[in-house]
Amino acid sequence: MKRNRTQRIAWMLAAIAVSVGLLCGCGGRKEMSNRVIVQNDDFTLTGDSIIEDSIYACVVSNNRIETNITLDRLDSLYSHVDTAQVRFVKGKTWRMRDKHPVMMPEYRSNQPLVDVLYRMSVEHISDAVDKTGRFAPSQNNYSRLYCSIFLSLAALKPHQSMATLRAMVDRDSIIMQREGQWPVVSDHIGWATAAWEVYKTTGDRKWLAFCRRVIEKTLKINREVLLDHETGLIHGAGYTSSRPLGVRRMTWMGYNDFFACMSLGNNILTANAYSILSNICDELGIENEYEKDAQRLKDAINQHLWNEDKGFYCSFLYGMAYPKQSPLTDNTSQAMCVLWGIADDNRAENLIAYTPVSNQGVNVSYPAANQIEPYFANASWATTQALWNLAAAWVGNENALRHGLGALYRAQALYQSRGIHMQNVGIDDLGTSASNAAMILRVFLGMNFTPEGIEFAPLVPACMPGKKTFKGLNYQRAVLNITVEGTGNNIVSITDNGNVLESAFLPNAIEGNHHIVITLENDNKSSQRVTVHHNEFFLPPTPTVTWTSDTGRIEGFVPGTPYRLSVNGQLNALNDSVFVLPHSDAFAEYSVEIAGKYGNGFMSKPLLYFGLTPQVAFFPESEDGHTAVKMRVAEGGDYLLDIGYHPTGTLDVRKVSANGHSMGTLVMARSRNTDDEELAYSNMVLVKLLKGENRIEFDQIRLPKAFTTCEPVHVRVIKF
Repeated sequence: MKRNRTQRIAWMLAAIAVSVGLLCGCGGRKEMSNRVIVQNDDFTLTGDSIIEDSIYACVVSNNRIETNITLDRLDSLYSHVDTAQVRFVKGKTWRMRDKHPVMMPEYRSNQPLVDVLYRMSVEHISDAVDKTGRFAPSQNNYSRLYCSIFLSLAALKPHQSMATLRAMVDRDSIIMQREGQWPVVSDHIGWATAAWEVYKTTGDRKWLAFCRRVIEKTLKINREVLLDHETGLIHGAGYTSSRPLGVRRMTWMGYNDFFACMSLGNNILTANAYSILSNICDELGIENEYEKDAQRLKDAINQHLWNEDKGFYCSFLYGMAYPKQSPLTDNTSQAMCVLWGIADDNRAENLIAYTPVSNQGVNVSYPAANQIEPYFANASWATTQALWNLAAAWVGNENALRHGLGALYRAQALYQSRGIHMQNVGIDDLGTSASNAAMILRVFLGMNFTPEGIEFAPLVPACMPGKKTFKGLNYQRAVLNITVEGTGNNIVSITDNGNVLESAFLPNAIEGNHHIVITLENDNKSSQRVTVHHNEFFLPPTPTVTWTSDTGRIEGFVPGTPYRLSVNGQLNALNDSVFVLPHSDAFAEYSVEIAGKYGNGFMSKPLLYFGLTPQVAFFPESEDGHTAVKMRVAEGGDYLLDIGYHPTGTLDVRKVSANGHSMGTLVMARSRNTDDEELAYSNMVLVKLLKGENRIEFDQIRLPKAFTTCEPVHVRVIKF
């Protein structure tokens, strides 16, 4: 967006003058309130105001933010954007309650804007608890609720968090959320991360034993159904959306293809769940080898999802026979890679320093889809930004942290305070509020909850000096009042009720009132780099190709566009809309993609070229969900197997084994554009067959009653 710099500066000065005057009229504030925290080409954030073009928000009292933002102003500012994509609506304006104060910890600092935004956050958190004592997921998004509990709700509202998580369990396994779309969507294992955080803040041993049963049973089910035996990764769409990031640009993908994806986020959450289960067993004195499972999955993530050329983790693998890395990065998951030790020290620092972020925040996925700023386009969530900020603090990158704090506070002050959001994309009040509170708890106070107690590792940017006090945090059998003085991340001293502590650690055996004082050295010597993008990189469009047995035709062909033909993952240039496929005597997978400035875009719907005629066997009927077929092959080795079916049901899932060995899972789903009488094919599974006769067995996975089974017709295998 083009900015009128003179106009922006004028508005900034006027807004600051108004802010200072109002503050003085309210009794005055500390002298550091106007210090600039973030200033870039798009906005300026100080300790008491945010100024962007002709709009501003500033603190006028301890409980109110004044702003001139209106829907008309926003419409004029974003007049260059298609109104079909951006249409603003206004919700409820926040005003702090006077008569019924929220019983939550209080926070005070030399940054009035941060203080007021925290007060707004804790009110939203308190209001989000329903009559049952549980949190309701925003927009039915359970993954963001898991993140919110991990970020701060487990510390601020541990019992409500526990009740919420307990309601998500049925018969000692985590309920498959997302309208029962498991195993296509398999993000429910994020429950483990939230549940473990609740234990660390409460020390509840009964809850710990409950969590062990739930996580252990859920991981066992997931391993049986979701494990990809070739890569060692977990199948299914990840936690970031009900479909993998970016697949809206691949309209050819259906449920079968979504299941075939192996997402970064889902695999990270699964690896972390194994580590958590190992820790739980250790706490309970139970011998286990779950950390080995966690390490195997972490190794698989680094082997298959890391892109060395681009220096980031790709968001998912996709495709049919030849899994291919997505051209997108998933920044929510990348932050988790840093926080949970999947990225080593150098890789972690480089991810935070070199991953492109915009002035308005870190995109959930990058490159971006369009020029709409991340907050409004829902391309960024507060939980994503909060996790990124925690990762920046973890590696000691103060500049990246400042940048992220500015993005988070900007969105909250300008838009959440007035309930302004995009039509059909509401503000996640609970997630945004939990994310804001996490900046206080986990960054400025540096609190890291462990089974043994609390570790303190604050990082306070130099632009946010002064004393920070946090009063009234209930922690197990104690009440904590915490004060942090100074800036940087080097602790000079830490005391508890005036007694000097040998290390920055508070054991969980403490009781009663404790006043913790942490003094910082006003120094930070770690990495300071941040890479800002200005929406200059976009993924090229996904081509549509009409295939015949030996040719392809690109629909809407644009001369001069760098089209590429992919043959089993190898790229060849295309110069015409119609092209002949290379001859092959063996199985081959063809697709078309477009090369862009940043990298290639998503591939078109692939064509599977069999070369030899597949071997086919009739699929017999079964009443108990177990079916077996016999297939004879002339040569032992790797084969691709799928099922041809009539999509008369909603979703049908079958586990496959060959000669007694588990091989994978097949998904048969109804496509929106497929007639029930038309033969469709499941995803493909790589199976190992022996020369001669093989026994291939299929076991149906029991799904919720809402699903009805499809009609399998035949099984086919082709030499791979």
